Amino acid sequence: MKKRLWILRTFNVGLFYATLLIGFGSILPGNWIPGSGVLSILFPFLLFPHLIMILIWARFRPKHMLKNLICLAILFFPVMALSPMSGFPAPEQTVWKVASYNVRAFYQQRGITNDIAQWTQTEGIDILCTQEMRRSVANPVADHFPYRVYAPNNKSIGTAIYSKFPIINHGSLVFDAIEENSYAKRSAGYADIALPDDTIRIINIHLSSTGIKDMDMEIEPTREEWIEKGQFMAKKIARSDRDRGKQGRSIVQWVGESPYPVVLTGDFNSVPGGNLYARLLWKLDDPYLFKGSGAWGSYLPLLQKGLPLRIDWTLVDGQLPYSGQYLSDVAFSDHRPLITTFSAPTEPLED
Repeated sequence: MKKRLWILRTFNVGLFYATLLIGFGSILPGNWIPGSGVLSILFPFLLFPHLIMILIWARFRPKHMLKNLICLAILFFPVMALSPMSGFPAPEQTVWKVASYNVRAFYQQRGITNDIAQWTQTEGIDILCTQEMRRSVANPVADHFPYRVYAPNNKSIGTAIYSKFPIINHGSLVFDAIEENSYAKRSAGYADIALPDDTIRIINIHLSSTGIKDMDMEIEPTREEWIEKGQFMAKKIARSDRDRGKQGRSIVQWVGESPYPVVLTGDFNSVPGGNLYARLLWKLDDPYLFKGSGAWGSYLPLLQKGLPLRIDWTLVDGQLPYSGQYLSDVAFSDHRPLITTFSAPTEPLED
């Protein structure tokens, strides 16, 4: 029995320091140590070992539970941000809805723009923020929204904000820290929208993708192929994580400089829990933490591999009366749309 407890204590110490290392590494900006931001993907997988150890220590050595409880505190926000815990908001509480949707340039299948357009009306979307939006075929969606803006203005594929409320100001946003003049440099825009009760600023972004495709993970059963593909994917992940670290600095600045309450939304190509998420939580709320509901996982290729991860976020100024957030279980793209619901304010918002 003593030998078994010694093995458990040794395992628990290793688990404790691994959790601390991953937690510390994940909050380092990706442009400091490329790849560090990807560590937050591991948070959900650390939860169950700690829960199992707590059950074991509760039976044999309660005093050894402290390390696991500390680790659960570290894991709390990242795991909650991936796990819908609430019921759907009551329809009578919902006054307006914001949806964020990476539409994959409408390439999923023929006529998909009509399906998405119909979905926005059935779902009652008032403000639709899209990423990877191909303007040449977007008319069926745009026709349902009298106000719309695009970023960048002169590109065929980018981000878009569609609104049923008046847009009084808008513009493209540039990630100045990205050196090359690429999509990653200009994949953001904003719109100041006049609601019946106040004006808000919507910031719609699409952060750098890893660029890894399914074919990249088709590894031949030879040692050389494993090494070659592993190095190839590691370089892609590190490069994209470095770019997202640079983009994150601009996002924090834009949120801080906004003259209106902010709704920050988009495809972040990373799960909540890293450096950018932690910095933004000082300024904005994540409705998914305590009011999340609906389907699990926003990126379908990962979901099909058994990884229900949410790489699409919508963060909201705490002044705004949000009532819920959920992933809609539709498959018009390789992402699921993330919908945030808002109720009528109980008191006037501050300027």
